Amino acid sequence: MEKKVKNTSQKKNLAKMQTMKLNDCKAVILKLVDELLDATSMMSNSPSIKEQWSIHLVIVNLLSKINQLEAEFELKPLSQRNDQSIEKLTKWATKNGAILNGVEIHQFENYAYGMKANKNIAVGDKLVVVPRALMMTEENIPSSPLWKLHSQDMMLRNMPNVALAIFILVESLRKDKKSFWHSYLTTLPVTYSTPVYFDVADLEALKGSPAFEAALKLNRNIARQYAYFKKLFQLSNDPASVILKDTFTYEYYRWAVSTLMSRQNTVPSSDNPSENVSALIPLWDMFNHRSGRLSTDYAKSSNVCVCYADGDYAADDQVYIFYGVRTNADFLVHNGFVYPDNEHDAVKIRLGVSRSDPLYSLRYRLLQTLSLPALAEFYISPGPFPVDGKLLAFVRIFNMDQKTLDNWIQMEEKHCLNLTLLDGTLDPALEIKCWEFLQVRISLLIKQYPAPQENADNLSTFQQLAHTQIQLELEILKNALAYVKQHLDVVLKS
Repeated sequence: MEKKVKNTSQKKNLAKMQTMKLNDCKAVILKLVDELLDATSMMSNSPSIKEQWSIHLVIVNLLSKINQLEAEFELKPLSQRNDQSIEKLTKWATKNGAILNGVEIHQFENYAYGMKANKNIAVGDKLVVVPRALMMTEENIPSSPLWKLHSQDMMLRNMPNVALAIFILVESLRKDKKSFWHSYLTTLPVTYSTPVYFDVADLEALKGSPAFEAALKLNRNIARQYAYFKKLFQLSNDPASVILKDTFTYEYYRWAVSTLMSRQNTVPSSDNPSENVSALIPLWDMFNHRSGRLSTDYAKSSNVCVCYADGDYAADDQVYIFYGVRTNADFLVHNGFVYPDNEHDAVKIRLGVSRSDPLYSLRYRLLQTLSLPALAEFYISPGPFPVDGKLLAFVRIFNMDQKTLDNWIQMEEKHCLNLTLLDGTLDPALEIKCWEFLQVRISLLIKQYPAPQENADNLSTFQQLAHTQIQLELEILKNALAYVKQHLDVVLKS
């Protein structure tokens, strides 16, 4: 009896010590969270890439310390993706009205899970039907534990995707495990390859690419949101905060955000069908991407998402869908993959007219005639015509002298459209300046990229993604440079 009492006392003491240790961890984490909020808010108005990278290193250092402390809470992965959980997902979805016709979820080599044809499929066949009731959208929040906090917090109200990410965590971490979407949430990927999972060396491998700045911004925003909500949940006692107070971690938050970024679609709002809301759509989000045409529709009359075959498939083929017109930089940052055969790929180039330019008002006026802003992002595309009319018009206006600007401003709007034409009848001297400007600008973009890797096989998975992205962008830029040089030669010889 005495031994039993002693063991019970030891267990209580151990539990007490563990509680004290965890409370100490929380206190240190909250101090680091304050530093993280400061670090993510110290950016200047127009930060250089160097400044953004410097701040990113500070953020990484703080998050590393936070992750080590949060690991003390021994929280488990929110997903248990395997064949058994996939089978439960299929049963749950079909029980609640979903239809699978000719396809099934299957694990493919090099693709993880995807959709496999279990019979011959013809283009246009209806493959998957998912009722609105199965989807996770912000419209589900009013009936969830998150509703009270959502109605009080400005960030949750004004940033629907952030609210949806928190909603994913609330439903995943409910202690009663009564979430309607439990069978869906437990089949989501355990981890992702979005840039919020890149370490310093991985992200550094993207330097030179427009995706680098986008990835820095994404990491900064997610870190700031995490810090904001970490403090909010500690200070609040609403139902959602009670669930997340001791379970909300950076690891969980970047998982939820990556889940949403990489799998979301949009569906019509129930309140205003002319507007869309973001949605997670079970089963539909198991399709992998390939180039093609959009083959998903939303039937408002029956409130279902319908996915059709975008081509013919034989039994056992992997069945794909087209995710939409996006660059590989967009795919990398938001979906965590690069698609080498992306016919819609492009490299972003940012150009602007400085307000200190003595001719700013004239340039701005002419740009407005063509609905072009004074600070704009353009895209250089692959293929035979890498420079589009809008970019050409901007460069021409940027390089005009006062007399030329005055002449064009006096013309009718329809004549100004000639500025967008490749073979527009323009002053040869101006054309030379424009093509030389583009030649210099594209050459500078190419020089920003790092030296080629000697042995890409030794790169990490994320570094290989970055390497592929950079090689694809360099191909586009080198093709564009050859195109510009060709046109410059023509103008010089004319």
